[in-house]
Amino acid sequence: MISHYLKTSVRSMVKRPLLSTLNILGLSVGLGCFLVISLYLYQENTYEKAFSDYDRIYRLEEEFLGLGRTAWSTSNLQYKLDEIPGVETYVRVSLGSEGKVSLGDKYFRSLKVLMTSDKLFEVFDFQLLLGDAKTALDGSGKAVITKKFAIKLFGNEEVVGQTFKYNDKDVLVTGVLDDQSFKTHLKFDFISSDLFNPEYSDNRWWGIGGYTYIKTSQPVDPKFIDERLDEISKNYAYPIVNSSELTADEWLASANKVQFFAKPIRDIYLASNEKFELSANGDKQARVTLSIIGIFILVIAVINFMNLTTARSSQRTKEIGLRKVLGTRKGNLVTQFLLESTLITFFAAIIGAGLSELFIAILNYSLGEVISISILGYPILGLYVFLGVLVVGVLAGTYPAFYLSSVKMIPLLKGMKLGQVLNLGSARTLRNGLVVLQFAISSTLIIGAYFVYSQLQHLKTLDLGFDKEQVLVVPYDIQANDNPEAIRNELLRIPGVKGLSFNNRMPAEKSENVMSTMLGPDETVAFNVFQADPYYAETLGLKMLSGEWFSPNQPTSDSLVILNESGLEAVGLEGDPVGQVFGNYWRVIGVVENFFVNNYREEIGPAIITYDQTTPNRLAIKLDVNDLQATISRVQSTWEEMRGEAFEYEYLDQNFVEVFNQEKQNADAVLIFTILAIFISCLGLFGLAAFTADQREHEFGVRKVLGASVLDIVRSFGFDFAKLILLAFMVAIPISVYAVNLWLDGYADRISLGVLGFVMAAIISFGIAFLTIAFQSIKTSRLNPVETLRNE
Repeated sequence: MISHYLKTSVRSMVKRPLLSTLNILGLSVGLGCFLVISLYLYQENTYEKAFSDYDRIYRLEEEFLGLGRTAWSTSNLQYKLDEIPGVETYVRVSLGSEGKVSLGDKYFRSLKVLMTSDKLFEVFDFQLLLGDAKTALDGSGKAVITKKFAIKLFGNEEVVGQTFKYNDKDVLVTGVLDDQSFKTHLKFDFISSDLFNPEYSDNRWWGIGGYTYIKTSQPVDPKFIDERLDEISKNYAYPIVNSSELTADEWLASANKVQFFAKPIRDIYLASNEKFELSANGDKQARVTLSIIGIFILVIAVINFMNLTTARSSQRTKEIGLRKVLGTRKGNLVTQFLLESTLITFFAAIIGAGLSELFIAILNYSLGEVISISILGYPILGLYVFLGVLVVGVLAGTYPAFYLSSVKMIPLLKGMKLGQVLNLGSARTLRNGLVVLQFAISSTLIIGAYFVYSQLQHLKTLDLGFDKEQVLVVPYDIQANDNPEAIRNELLRIPGVKGLSFNNRMPAEKSENVMSTMLGPDETVAFNVFQADPYYAETLGLKMLSGEWFSPNQPTSDSLVILNESGLEAVGLEGDPVGQVFGNYWRVIGVVENFFVNNYREEIGPAIITYDQTTPNRLAIKLDVNDLQATISRVQSTWEEMRGEAFEYEYLDQNFVEVFNQEKQNADAVLIFTILAIFISCLGLFGLAAFTADQREHEFGVRKVLGASVLDIVRSFGFDFAKLILLAFMVAIPISVYAVNLWLDGYADRISLGVLGFVMAAIISFGIAFLTIAFQSIKTSRLNPVETLRNE
């Protein structure tokens, strides 16, 4: 019996190839998109789960004076952890300084180095391919490297016992880790045992730096750890840091507190966005946006499937009548329709799974490695897809199964249209309602995509507060016999070099160089710190608002500072700020216009610029646009001659390209899935137009006999759909306004929602709908009335 049902189902699909193809294609594309988004969200949710004890590992974070909550914590904290019941072990971790790794003639710069102690593998059970985890980091000058890094540097992975240089110091390889196939916020090229881990000192409660992780004997509520940490803060930090008459509890509630918190490592990537994160965290906004889009696409695909399945079944009037004459019971017809619906869904799911792999490959090629997992590697996802197939198949087959199987057989055998046999007003209302819902979702996505890209264009035109064009940024390791002034003078002799500055931080460069300054017992300001020389402002084109920049001839004093506008506002100096002192130490000599510091999502915060020529690690070189490559070649020759090392550089605007690309990736994903959602909607609209045209052939034949022109019939045919699209767009407007405003509020500098955006989205929505139904409307209007009225 089942084989008979299957054969009949296949014959039915072959007999109506257009609707069957549209049905399968629309659902398969929808399922493929939904699977891609599901895989991405599933991947995001796998962070840290590869560690066997991930539910017992916590990072201890610190709210330090006015800096707010940071991922860092003081090194003193580790010496008081025995006062917290249940702490089994702990480890301190920090990022190694940017430097050079070399082996003979090979060298690499800017690698990610994790500095830690021998307790790392007690907390995190990384698997070593080579070496002993218990002894690999038990002394200075040792390193555990990844397999990928071993092959890159040595050419093979059998490297235990060999050495390389890190910042000109010998490092012994004591272990090799397998390349991380799982997701974790602990990203590195190699792990070094040379952690700066000072002994306990009362003064160290005044500072922060590095990351502290603990492992407990069993999973506990972080609030329990927080309460114990508060006691440590009150007992040890409060007597040292507090300089007011506040009690310990009052101090913990003030701005100038030192307070500690425990965060489960599972929450670090997914929900953390503290200062000084060890690596980039996940984008919650992107996850929420893609989740909504994924659900929207699946709803559109299911609506299409239900509408087209109903339409396809409604064309089988004679077949239904004949089956009933031959004695087929209603239950058999119900089973037949449900089986056909499920079979089509199954085919669509198989194609959708294949499309998901194709979509992932395209996304990874265009946006970088966004998704590194496959549905083939996760059987549980396959089970969810199978269950989804059953649900969608039953939902889509319910109407034809129970409604069409109950019609009278004699009128059907006479060839009457189903609408002439049954009152299909309720079915038509349902179909129209589903079309409205479908295009309301599509219109919402179109409006959203328009404003997303408008915001990106706005970000491109923002005034950054300085000149980023044609500025080279060169890594600079100061050496004992270096003479920065001699390097400067020599490079300035090169035609095309317009300016040059030694410093330790460039705009838009991720930096942990911050400072907290107490203005009073309960008031603190946190600054982004820029250490610069007298030529920093002219090299980058910073705009002075008052006072003067540092002079090469002035005495060096670490108390003389320049503030940006946000910094001046934060310290609350009244009148002319030049010459005034804040924090009982810092003297303002100038104020610059606000300039871009971190990223597009944050307001430009307080920045403080100090005069420092002793520890620069950057060299900024401003070049003339004319004959750029020749100038760079001459700079390279001079640099290599004076420094005896390779000339490495990047353009300053590359910092902004990277920051902008992070935003553009999310926008591109929204656009891609919006296009696919529109495509699925168009497939459904096209199929529904074909069905409607078939149902109204008699009506249009009569109209033509009575003198209606082709244009009259096209107008009549399209008007019904136009009303639905207009209603859908009106429904989409308030939804999209709320959603887009919510998304734009994540930016410090955002656009406003103008009428033009909605007009453009309306034109796109109506244009797409018109093009979709144009073919069917014109085809129907050109039918010969003799053919359409033959059976009347």
